Amino acid sequence: MALSKVTEVMADIPMSVKLVGTTVVSGLVLTAAWKGLWTYLTYSKKVYPKDTIIIHQLGRGPCVPSLTPFAIKLETFFRMEGIPYVNEHNLLNTSRKTGKIPFMEYNGEEVPDSEFILEFLSKEKKFDLNRGLSPEQIGIGRAFQKMVEENTYWCMVADRWILDDNCTVLREAGAPRILWPIYKSRLLKQLHGQGIGRHPPEKIRHIMSEDLKALSNFLGSKKFFFGDKACKFDCAIFGILAELRWALFGGLESVIREYP
Repeated sequence: MALSKVTEVMADIPMSVKLVGTTVVSGLVLTAAWKGLWTYLTYSKKVYPKDTIIIHQLGRGPCVPSLTPFAIKLETFFRMEGIPYVNEHNLLNTSRKTGKIPFMEYNGEEVPDSEFILEFLSKEKKFDLNRGLSPEQIGIGRAFQKMVEENTYWCMVADRWILDDNCTVLREAGAPRILWPIYKSRLLKQLHGQGIGRHPPEKIRHIMSEDLKALSNFLGSKKFFFGDKACKFDCAIFGILAELRWALFGGLESVIREYP
């Protein structure tokens, strides 16, 4: 059939039929994409010996061990305590319970959330997460940890998803480009729901700066949070600070340089 005839036939097709056809084709494309992603998720699953701690997380960043502070928190604690573990790097393999990463597999059991992972292992391996700390220090440490993980962290997310227009974090993480709009839409909704995403850039910068000022004032000249020996609170706070210093892409990386 000549091209002109094809054009005439297409012009005669009702708009409703065209829309249905477009939807069907789009559905087929998405189905094929998801099948490819599912293959990517499942084909390389490894079998590890009993009692192996398997941390599922993002891939290595260009200047940080991970693009998520919570994986850095876990790896830092494990190295500090001499706890062996292995990493599985796969952006698309999220926890079946929470839909997030990092999460841990241990003897077939899935444990999501970095803090619950440490609590689980402290019971399983019989070690004290707060060894050598007084009740007052534990309270102070928890307050600062929650400040950076539940507030400063969202300034980092805003930098990556609102202030950076180039989706640098997705490119660095190796996310399939077809999923970029889905990731961005989901993160923007989370930022709006949390609240920080409702503020203009200068207010987000101010919130982040005030958090860092509080940290800086408390740390002073101390080597670690509570003196000369690191604890789990140092690991959590280090994870956030590492991201702020070496893995921001929207301009807020200059804020932490005000606190050397």
